[in-house]
Amino acid sequence: RYVWRGTDFGTSPSIQPGLTYTAGDLTLGAWSAWQVSGQGSENDLYASYSISDYSITITDYYFPGASPGGNFNKTASDTGAHNIELSLGGSFNGIGLTAATFVVEPGFYGAFEIDKAPMSKYINISYGPFMLGFGDGGYTSDGNFAPIEVGVSASNEKYSCSWILNPDSGLAFLVVGKSF
Repeated sequence: RYVWRGTDFGTSPSIQPGLTYTAGDLTLGAWSAWQVSGQGSENDLYASYSISDYSITITDYYFPGASPGGNFNKTASDTGAHNIELSLGGSFNGIGLTAATFVVEPGFYGAFEIDKAPMSKYINISYGPFMLGFGDGGYTSDGNFAPIEVGVSASNEKYSCSWILNPDSGLAFLVVGKSF
């Protein structure tokens, strides 16, 4: 299952391949989540630049199943296929902090009319295995800034497990993964 920022994408098992290339402080990558059900699949591209414990990242969240066609070559906001986010992240005395905002958000995955999305923002704080995430816009039921994920994770070289609660929706998830 693929749960992202307190939201379940696809309600079925998800295969999530990824590819990265790093040259110095620059990382380029591709990551996908392909749902067994076929709904909620995505294929993302990102670039990240790091300095010490801090990074700036731009991500193109591409949804091939977006209506009205999800054509990768069409980036106009009326396709709904590309959502572009800018994020800053860092670690401060063992506390992870990520702040992100969408700069292109056509309809926030169908939650809003095309070109009416509120450019949703997100903040995540983590410490060890614990996380707390806040969001607004398309992340919450009323569009206001609120907690959207509270969770704990554990992992080793092959397996991962996360328990995630979305206080806004009242839904909780237990997600298990296996790496190859």
